[in-house]
Amino acid sequence: MVKPTRLALLKEIAEYLNEETEIYAMMHGALKRLIEGSSFSTGWIFFINAEGIQEMVADYHLPQSLMKEDCKSMNEGTCWCVQAYNSQRLTKASNIIHCSRISAANKKYHNESEGITHHATVPLKSGDEKFGLLNVASPFTEKYSEEDLELLESVAFQIGSTIKRIELTNQEKEAARLNERNRLARDLHDSVNQMLFSLKITAHAAYGMTNEPIAKKALQTIETTSQQAVNEMRSLIWQLKPVGLEHGLVSAVKRYCELIGVQPEIQVEGLINLSSSIEEHVYRIVQEAVNNIKKHAQTDQVKIKLIQKNNNFTVKISDQGTGFNSEFISEESHGIHNMKQRIKQIHGQLDIQSTIGKGTLIIMEIPVIRIDKE
Repeated sequence: MVKPTRLALLKEIAEYLNEETEIYAMMHGALKRLIEGSSFSTGWIFFINAEGIQEMVADYHLPQSLMKEDCKSMNEGTCWCVQAYNSQRLTKASNIIHCSRISAANKKYHNESEGITHHATVPLKSGDEKFGLLNVASPFTEKYSEEDLELLESVAFQIGSTIKRIELTNQEKEAARLNERNRLARDLHDSVNQMLFSLKITAHAAYGMTNEPIAKKALQTIETTSQQAVNEMRSLIWQLKPVGLEHGLVSAVKRYCELIGVQPEIQVEGLINLSSSIEEHVYRIVQEAVNNIKKHAQTDQVKIKLIQKNNNFTVKISDQGTGFNSEFISEESHGIHNMKQRIKQIHGQLDIQSTIGKGTLIIMEIPVIRIDKE
């Protein structure tokens, strides 16, 4: 297979990136095109969070030595390139003289290294904002040429710019969704909710104006059903627009629990100081969890613990309800899917632990870097 020229490869990757709208799929696709269109034989991408901890988010044609034990050598511990990235010493495409990850894997699985002993690395960034590292390697190569490093630099620039573009686009989409939810909430409150309330009042008044037993029973049913519909409508409006969030996360959670008939025990450790975006997502996840408790756990008691310490925000939601087998959480569950999507958008981690008959524990871990109270 004839490799494309460097210019043709960069053009191919640029055209691909221009069409992509999902960050993780984009990185896999860009890495695949880079490796297949160049002299490199393998590559991987690390995202690095505010605490300096890396996560391998894309890889292509890793040697067997690096894939052993579910890529343990790639996912655990630290290495020179990550340390240099965190200390601001790694600013351009560079040769890595010694990689502790590759060395450890090759020492343990020396017959499965496929000739990979050294790699090159480059930061992924857009302007002053950094995201992680792009790493590539070739068999029996200790030092990569200036041409190789220039290609790596160019592709890293393209990927970094695309990450930023997708993030900005997602922010715009989220803002549009929030505006639309707010509009729907206003419309429901001003029209349907008012009509249901009027129906309830009319039924109540009519009940006192008749002595006919059948009519009284019908009017009482209408009044009760109308009140239930009003309650459901208020709950729906709250789900669309979290009224009360302007007074803080704790206040909003308490009010929502009251609305749906759940009794919360809320504990707070540290000063809760979140950006409005993170606060909105956390509230929505807590809302989903509380709804699930109300609907499925057969309990109206919930414990919610909010902990902000240094650059980390933790939320623990627990109940002593019926529980379920957490090993068989259905990906089709709309509520859990929404929770996972939201936690992903704020670069957090979600852990759901449950045992039948012993209740459920949900833990959210969220990095908090910049506070931007818009």
